Amino acid sequence: MNFWESPIIKSLGWKEEPKGVAKVMSVCMLIVIATIFIPSSISSTKIGKIIIFSSIFLFLVLLIYVLLKRFLSKTK
Repeated sequence: MNFWESPIIKSLGWKEEPKGVAKVMSVCMLIVIATIFIPSSISSTKIGKIIIFSSIFLFLVLLIYVLLKRFLSKTK
């Protein structure tokens, strides 16, 4: 079974496989959501914190990129 066709992913609202920047953003979002279910001993380690905060930072940077790209394409 393809990862993007699983019932859990469908219940999160994704109807089809994302492409490009959206795929990276969705993986970052899944990492952050998964940290809720990870025991705190793993997420409190330095490498766990680095992964969590880097995925949050990458998600926010890509979100700003997509929003600026859409805004600038509408003004032309």
